[in-house]
Amino acid sequence: MSVARAVPRRRSAVDAVASEIEDGIVEGRLRVGSRLGTRTELAGKYGVAPATVAEAVRVLEAKGLITTRTGPQGGVFVAQPTAQAVIGNGFLNLQDVTSTAIDCVRVIDALEPAVAQAAAEHRSEADVEDLGRLLEELRATWSDRVAGLRANWRLHRRIAEIVPNPVLKTVYLSLLAYVESHDDFYVADDGIPPNSRVRLEIHEELVGAIISGDRAATADAVRRHQTVYDDFLVVEAP
Repeated sequence: MSVARAVPRRRSAVDAVASEIEDGIVEGRLRVGSRLGTRTELAGKYGVAPATVAEAVRVLEAKGLITTRTGPQGGVFVAQPTAQAVIGNGFLNLQDVTSTAIDCVRVIDALEPAVAQAAAEHRSEADVEDLGRLLEELRATWSDRVAGLRANWRLHRRIAEIVPNPVLKTVYLSLLAYVESHDDFYVADDGIPPNSRVRLEIHEELVGAIISGDRAATADAVRRHQTVYDDFLVVEAP
């Protein structure tokens, strides 16, 4: 299995300060509730401008890792992470991990049975109409490797939007958004051409089963979908 090479990027001063503090929190060197100092003190400690510290603090606050307090004993403190912050931070950190697109595809594939079954059970008339339209779009673009793949992601995204379970929907859509955002990755095949009739038929069966609400047919279509994708690789785009 090969993956597209990640392009190294130079870290800004903001990234460096934020990463240093975040690593200390994640590794347990900076404990919950501990005072890191004022912005001025942190600027002196890291040898950067106060504006740089202010931006790093903003980034870490958005991740739920730190909190700020005003007053004589105020400053920047390590926050008690919420469950939402832990999950959200994990997704944010995917951008710094090498070769994660294929990992995301694998997890998406694992979640597919639950997503498809929920969609088959809860689809509305509006959902059915959208799925039919997106399937036609998939048929029209299938012979184009890139356009067909993007139409495929749009179809799967719309299926997931039907899911009433907010955790399942959020995790699935977040992973899908990550994969979609990486144009340097594309799905290749190991024996079945990417634009083969077999793959298109599987998607037609899946959409048809969801629209009809047939849970057994949905399960069969998902199994076929997973079997085909299990042999796919993520490689460097030409």
